[in-house]
Amino acid sequence: MEMDAPRITNQPERPIKAETPANLVFSLLLLVLGAYAVRVQLERAFIALEIYRSHAFTPPPIEPNESKLHWCIANAQFYWDFSAIRVARERRLKLLNPELKPLVSEIARRQAAGEGMQYSMHLYRQIRWRLNFTPDLDATRADIADLRQSLGQPELQQQAAQQQSSDGSWGLGINVWYLRLYYSVEDGLKSTGPPPQYPLKFLDRINAPAKLNRQLDSDLHDDFTPTGIFNREELDETFSALARLLYGHKQTGYAFDPALAGALRQFVARWQNPQTGFWGQWVIDRQGRTWKMDDMAMTFHVVSDLLGEVDHRQMIAKRLLQLDKVNFPAGIRFDGEYENYLNMDVVKIFRMTWPDLDEPTRAQARAEISRMLDWCLTKSLQKDGSFKVTELDDTTGDAFSYGVSFLTEAGYFKHADRFWTDQDFPESNAIRERIEAKLKTIGLSDPGMKGAFEQLQASE
Repeated sequence: MEMDAPRITNQPERPIKAETPANLVFSLLLLVLGAYAVRVQLERAFIALEIYRSHAFTPPPIEPNESKLHWCIANAQFYWDFSAIRVARERRLKLLNPELKPLVSEIARRQAAGEGMQYSMHLYRQIRWRLNFTPDLDATRADIADLRQSLGQPELQQQAAQQQSSDGSWGLGINVWYLRLYYSVEDGLKSTGPPPQYPLKFLDRINAPAKLNRQLDSDLHDDFTPTGIFNREELDETFSALARLLYGHKQTGYAFDPALAGALRQFVARWQNPQTGFWGQWVIDRQGRTWKMDDMAMTFHVVSDLLGEVDHRQMIAKRLLQLDKVNFPAGIRFDGEYENYLNMDVVKIFRMTWPDLDEPTRAQARAEISRMLDWCLTKSLQKDGSFKVTELDDTTGDAFSYGVSFLTEAGYFKHADRFWTDQDFPESNAIRERIEAKLKTIGLSDPGMKGAFEQLQASE
């Protein structure tokens, strides 16, 4: 049986249409954008889950007649919204760090050579605040340009270490009020000796109970969703500086309103989270509800600046131990690792709460401090007597300051200060001498290095 022959038509074959380069590029671009969008969404979902699992926030209570489902959905929305803060910060760092990092390295190099770089440090701290907590890229770029220029302005480096006659601050180069306040208290005003030469006009901003509460409440309540601004550092440093001014830690010669110290105490009592004992930012979600964040570093400032005279001391220590694996600012790690800066805070909180702690809590605290001390001596301290500079330190001066402060606070150099252990550290004298020798080699023009050297001298 013959098979039918194939049918032949006169229609030409339809050619296969070749993909043009433009179409190919467009298609690939769509794929890349789609993949990037998915990656960003996944990143935010991971961060939101991490924030939730850290249990750093006390969520608002369920409203009357509100369903549990609605409450859970609103809470999930908050974690999702809050994840945008970290994503935006990382994007800013990735964009501007290539320009900023070499400048910071140059500052650290000059500090290590004994050169005073206070003006540049003022500018850098303002840049770091903008990068970490605000979306203002134009202002950040302008500050970076000023920082670059400052490296060739030795006369301003000297002037920045002096009080300014214009407002009485020590904040040359800084135009953010809370940073001028911070540097004036941290590097300018002294605990002993005569009052400053010029009146502290910059303090007029808070010199009445109503003014004080207005400033602190504006920092405390953070409506981050529409602004993209996170007030954490401003609240932390403003409170700490004011506490040191009002409770006799600094000589000011300033006529404070006599009701101001009591007003600050009332703010602290209102601010403390009664469920955890901690202090931190109060974050407003898009429904207008308030979330109370537990912040280890902020809690340290409250406990330290008020000399331990706070409520719920055992609760504070227990909460601190619960945050062992949580990252800064809520917990005691930074990118999963110890840091001398944070370790110093933790040890001081334990010291000031120690009389109120039960034995199981003390045992946990001893183990934590022991791990921190081992990390400092084996990972942070270098063979030449310096300390490794980390992202949290930024500069050589910071690294020395935080390293020595932690060792001092832990009682490593003086047995009388070892509130947490009876252990001996026979190598501590040799370690102290090694650090002192390195500081003498570098010089003491930087405030952080000078402070570290003075602490070592006092520990002999």
